[in-house]
Amino acid sequence: MNLLKRPLDDSAFRAESKKLRYEKWTEFQIQLETCMEKKCLCEVSLGDILIHLDPVLAGVPSPEVLCSLGFLGWLGETFHEEMVGGTVCSRIHCLVSHILKNDQFFLVILNYIKDGCEYLKYSCVQALSSLLPLSYCGQDISISTTQIFIKKLLDQLLYAPESLNRSCAAPVASAGLGLEEDEQEAQEEDQDNTLSEKILEQQSWLIRILSDLVCHGGNLKEDSAVPVPSANCNSVKLEDEVLCQEFQIKCFIVKSLEPLWEKFAKSLATITGKSAKTERSGMRLLGGVLVVTGADTYVTEGFRLWKSLLCIRANLNFVDSRNFGAHLSLPLYSLQIRTPGCIWRCVLDTVSECLCYGSTLGLQSIPPEEPCQLAHTLIRLVRFEGFLSRVPYKGYSGFGGQAVKDDTWIQDRQESRAEKEGEGEERRDVGYDRGMVQKIVLIILKAVALTTRESRMDSSSGESDSSLSSRESGDSCSSDLVIIERNMSGMYKQLDAWIKAVIPVLPDSKLQDNLLHVLQEQDDVLVEGLLCLLDTHLALHLPNRDYQDVYECNPISGFSKFLSIVGGDSSVLLDFLVSNETCFLLYLLRYLKFIVKDWIGFMRVSGEEYNNTATVLLKLKQSIAKLLDKDLFPYNIGPVYKLMERVEVLVQQNKHR
Repeated sequence: MNLLKRPLDDSAFRAESKKLRYEKWTEFQIQLETCMEKKCLCEVSLGDILIHLDPVLAGVPSPEVLCSLGFLGWLGETFHEEMVGGTVCSRIHCLVSHILKNDQFFLVILNYIKDGCEYLKYSCVQALSSLLPLSYCGQDISISTTQIFIKKLLDQLLYAPESLNRSCAAPVASAGLGLEEDEQEAQEEDQDNTLSEKILEQQSWLIRILSDLVCHGGNLKEDSAVPVPSANCNSVKLEDEVLCQEFQIKCFIVKSLEPLWEKFAKSLATITGKSAKTERSGMRLLGGVLVVTGADTYVTEGFRLWKSLLCIRANLNFVDSRNFGAHLSLPLYSLQIRTPGCIWRCVLDTVSECLCYGSTLGLQSIPPEEPCQLAHTLIRLVRFEGFLSRVPYKGYSGFGGQAVKDDTWIQDRQESRAEKEGEGEERRDVGYDRGMVQKIVLIILKAVALTTRESRMDSSSGESDSSLSSRESGDSCSSDLVIIERNMSGMYKQLDAWIKAVIPVLPDSKLQDNLLHVLQEQDDVLVEGLLCLLDTHLALHLPNRDYQDVYECNPISGFSKFLSIVGGDSSVLLDFLVSNETCFLLYLLRYLKFIVKDWIGFMRVSGEEYNNTATVLLKLKQSIAKLLDKDLFPYNIGPVYKLMERVEVLVQQNKHR
């Protein structure tokens, strides 16, 4: 048969044309990847790249779209990396400027998040997170693309109805987020919950974009290598004033989120409470791993954003960001024994960031209201509402959930520890989540230190009344501190009992030793815990008052325990002083003031450890002196060094006695 006489098949022609276009697209993609390795696009034309990105604007998910989104993510990251060095490939600079002025790119990418596979959604988030900050960074005049996009994104955020209380018992028909207790509507409810999981999973991607934008620039390291452009690259030199503008990006997002934050915070607390209902939330065990649901992903991403907003206080003034510290007590009430461990960790990390004692609150003469209220809530929950009995400390921590030994772990979590102790059951050897226990211990120490510090400030302010005699004011201050000491002693008592029930320690072991044992795995956590214990002792201890250290949390014995943890090595202490990763400078300064003021008490409490502690301190002084002689110390260590000179004098005087 003569094939030329057959009628032309349009569908076959279109398929052949599409194949040719795909082959041409693939050929250019290979050429583009070669340029990407060189961190330079000068070998390809701007027009060809824009044509190559047409699949993105088509709005139809495809393998080409995934490649194009990956290229856009690389484009934004490379621009920012080269910008740090002061020069950017001219072709990359022109392409970024063109894309930023075309809102259609970002709106189409935002629509991809609604539909498509997980890989496509992840690529969309990476592309948006790397490109959107460049509306400010590297531009002479800010481009409005990011502002327009953020407003569009915020309009798409959904919130759980406020009618749900913290027990999450009320139904929510409109958003499909609640639980219908009526068994006749169980089938309809399951359908609503399935839809709810899909909605919340989609919302989590939108929240992740906001979180990445807030964190923009925070992951850059001063010693990170700057990409070296190709020899044939036509680079553009950027002025210092148009480099990374992370401050402007954060300010805009903060201003945009402020009017919405109360509703968003209540929504997070509501869904956190609902996540405790494991039978209905779709949780399941796969290969011994507890799989998280769309609601859990939404909550974890939400608290990641919350924590990021609290972390920016180093760049924004407290007035601009203080609203984000409010309402953080709501999710604490929602945490239950059956709340997934991943949600517990996210909530505790956010609370710990708000109670930033070592970096911020411990330095302030008057602590702000928001973290103080959060500390009061935490203390109230621990003392009177059995908060510690809800902590899911059993099992072993893992990424994306908690790994478990067997299916009986779910049943074990449903039983409260109090019931087990009442029945006289032996605790099963299932291990404990070290990270979870550490987070709980640290935030409790922060809450206690902040509360005692706040109460001490309030008591001190009352002494300024001229109508009171010094004796009356002193008695009033002492009586206030007695009440505070009684409350904090109750906190220590419950914490001591909980730690001994969780970790394998002897019943007569000291609380402070157990606390430092839990905290010692992370240097910054260990030092901040020591600072909290020290400040709590200083706030409650007055020279003219009979202070009873019921749980033996004396900072002198705490420092001796700390030295044993670091092996009595003064070079480790020097590293802590030089580094900015811990609050050791503040801790050492206050500790030295404390022992210099009462050297006799220091020798008495130290006992056999006196010589060892004094030797380490003197070696540390010698190391500091060597650095000072060479002018190599990175900051003014003068106040600490003067105290160490005083320590040296006291040590010499004690030898001659």
